[in-house]
Amino acid sequence: MQNTPSRLMLKPAQLRLVLAIADHGQLQLAAETCAMTQPAASRMLAEVERRIGAPLFTRTPKGMEPTEIGATMLRRAAIALRELESMGSDIE
Repeated sequence: MQNTPSRLMLKPAQLRLVLAIADHGQLQLAAETCAMTQPAASRMLAEVERRIGAPLFTRTPKGMEPTEIGATMLRRAAIALRELESMGSDIE
C-alpha cells in the first residue's frame, strides 16, 4: 500500500461536505444537507483547503464553483465515498 501524506487523509464527513458544496453551489445549503451549521461547514472547508494546500472552490456572486484542484478532488471524493458505502453493504 502506498503511503499517503497524513495531510491528505480526510474524513468521510469532510468528503461529503465538499461534494455537497459542489452539488448545491452554496455553503449554507451544503451545511444543511450535511446537518451542520454554516459556521461549522465553513471551518471544515477551511481545514480541508488548508490540508490540501489550495482552494477547492472559487467564490463567485452566483455561488461556489470548483477550482481545477477542487474538481480533481471531487472525482476522487465521490469514488472514495462510494467505496465506503459498498464496503458497509458487503459487511452487512
